[in-house]
Amino acid sequence: MSDKIRQKDKNNISVYIQGGEKKVMTKFNKKMINVLATATLVAGVAAPIAALTAPTAIHAASSYTALSTPSISSSAQSNATLGRAKVSISQASIAAGASFTVTLPKGFEFSGANNGVGRVTTATDDTYGLGVYLDAQDNDDPENIPSTGYNDANAVEVTKLTNNSAKVTLNFSNSKDSADLYLNFGKVNVTGPSNGPVKVSIDAASASGLTSGEVTIANVVSSGQVSLSVADTVSSEENFTATLKVKEETAGSLANNNNIKFKLPSGFKWNTAGNATVLYGDIASGDVITKIDGDTLTLSLKNQSTKQTSFQLPVEFYVDDETSAKEGDVTANISGSATTDVSSLVVGSYGQIGGGVSVATPSTILAGHDEQKLGDIVIKETVAKSFVNGRTVTLRLPEGARWQSTFESNSPGSNFVGSMENTNGLGGADVSYTDSDKRTLKLTFKNVNSTTDAGTLKLKNVEVATQPGFSGDLNVEVGGSQGLSGTVKVATVKQAVTLAAASKPTLTIGLGDQQVGDITITEAAKEAFVKKDGSREVILELPTGVRFASTPEVKVTAGDVKVKSVSTDTYGESNKGRLSFYIDSESATPSTITISAPKLTVDRTVAQGDIVAKLKGSAVSYTAYKGATDNTQNWKDNNTAAAEVAIATVGTPAPGATSTKAVFTLGSTSYTVDGQSKTAEVAPYAENGRTYLPVRYAAEALGVSPQNILFDKATSTVTLIKGSTVAQIKLNTNLLTVNGSVIRMDVKAVTNKNRTVLPISWVGRALDASINYDATAKTVTVENNK
Repeated sequence: MSDKIRQKDKNNISVYIQGGEKKVMTKFNKKMINVLATATLVAGVAAPIAALTAPTAIHAASSYTALSTPSISSSAQSNATLGRAKVSISQASIAAGASFTVTLPKGFEFSGANNGVGRVTTATDDTYGLGVYLDAQDNDDPENIPSTGYNDANAVEVTKLTNNSAKVTLNFSNSKDSADLYLNFGKVNVTGPSNGPVKVSIDAASASGLTSGEVTIANVVSSGQVSLSVADTVSSEENFTATLKVKEETAGSLANNNNIKFKLPSGFKWNTAGNATVLYGDIASGDVITKIDGDTLTLSLKNQSTKQTSFQLPVEFYVDDETSAKEGDVTANISGSATTDVSSLVVGSYGQIGGGVSVATPSTILAGHDEQKLGDIVIKETVAKSFVNGRTVTLRLPEGARWQSTFESNSPGSNFVGSMENTNGLGGADVSYTDSDKRTLKLTFKNVNSTTDAGTLKLKNVEVATQPGFSGDLNVEVGGSQGLSGTVKVATVKQAVTLAAASKPTLTIGLGDQQVGDITITEAAKEAFVKKDGSREVILELPTGVRFASTPEVKVTAGDVKVKSVSTDTYGESNKGRLSFYIDSESATPSTITISAPKLTVDRTVAQGDIVAKLKGSAVSYTAYKGATDNTQNWKDNNTAAAEVAIATVGTPAPGATSTKAVFTLGSTSYTVDGQSKTAEVAPYAENGRTYLPVRYAAEALGVSPQNILFDKATSTVTLIKGSTVAQIKLNTNLLTVNGSVIRMDVKAVTNKNRTVLPISWVGRALDASINYDATAKTVTVENNK
């Protein structure tokens, strides 16, 4: 698995953790600046459109297309040149005499020769307010004239109806080929129109074979408006340049009495402005005038343009005062006498030497699974050349996760499951893993960025394994000698399966065949039940002293997962019940498995409280059973449960103890309980300054009933139940367990004549008794505290 490379790309929008080394610079040794391009907000731009009214069953196939849509100012003007439109007429769709009416919107009138309308001889002729050019195509071929009736002298007639409307008549049939008409709006008087698109309406009778509709021939924008943007940025240690792009929305927006001022924020000053490059229009490069006064750059034109003009201007700025220059975007405020489309412009960003780590889109992954993909991890310089050759960035996972390579191998070397993508030369990082459990991925940079722009290294499709039962945010701790620090969220972990009980009945100690409610196991996603590497078992484990009285029905109640081989057993742990089954095929849709009405046997060793069932097995806790032993040993030892739930509660305590007083004599098998003489098989004795007492007789003397004194030969464990207290003593160990809490004794439990004996002080602690020793009489008095 370690040689896998995932290639699916994601788009990232990053937020960076600041860090890294800092570098002190003066006015002459400037901090680096990463100049950014800012998108222009262009006002009033409309794309060419086709006819807005589509042909119907009674219309012929004709359409209208805008060929040009110039911007014009909102002021009154004479003989304005508007756009051109094309009328496409499908073959055989019209007959001689077909016509349509062209109408300008309010505030626009035809101008020019011949009352402002007429037929023209080229597709771009602007002699008239409306000039119509006909491309008859093959309809004017001499062989076709008999059928089409084509006569070029009167093939098209343009008649003025009003100052803003005209009629166009076609005096031929286009039965032999399609035909095109070009409508040129070359000279139009404008009387203060509203901002927005200028739309010409075209109206034709339904029987004419032509389509009615609208077409945009111009856009009206605010008078004198100028659009601004930044492009072509370059950053280095000494010189930081950008290119301002200036566009007049209408001719004459910038003149010798109009200017634009760019004022930098505190701590920054302009350095130089280069020669302008004219992109289009009727000005020369030398007509662009610039003036620099510290933090303010003023721009104007020497001569007013008569055509819409656009030009680019290279500029340079620097950090003048480090104490007042703020990190982040460098935003120039826009002012001056010209009208601009923006009031401010981001011309760059300023930051200290360093970098950060980010994840734009954390992924959602499953607990207890391996091969889980994280969101793309982006390591980025704040400014160019921030990273130093040989320094490191480390990414440390929490205890609940392992890098896929370290999950698969105790010695992963430089193996890396994922891929790397770099920009601006920041790449070539060597991979290694540190810590005893290999949770830390270390990247050592060998080929650091040598360009003038900040570089990035993106770790894509990185895979991890997660321990069973883990849930919540998966955060990576950032460190290393590059100086980066902080944490970044790379994924959200959710439980692969959930365990639920329909009810939680109260059960009785010492009884069998006690029924509890249905137990359901539900997948959080498809294939959450794992079937691979021959590992597909699901185990529902009960606590010590609780067993399944019989094998319940296990069935799939939702989804399409398949199960088989259901059984119940204790699997060598004679007092801990388990139900086991196997996943026969993984699911294509999330599935639910129901264990129907199981019955339990609860022995007398079970204390009061909840009976908690735990879901284990390699099908639901895959990573606790597989993976590199050294790197995931803790998961195998302590975190094998994928989920747990209380399925019942024990409410009936074991029979209570009575208040008693027992007196034992060293060396004598005779003892008394509340004054009554009894005989033990083993006499109390002293050894190494400690008094040993047979546990069974001490327990009986303190009111523990014989049925609550249990001995498990398989585990060599004595269990004593006194009221709600369950004490367990394992022979030949120093472990004493009281209600689940392990106590380490200073001596080991041993046997004498096949009886378990302990120092009397530990008997008293286990059974809550008072112990008194009479050295003269050599007697031990044990008195029950309950």
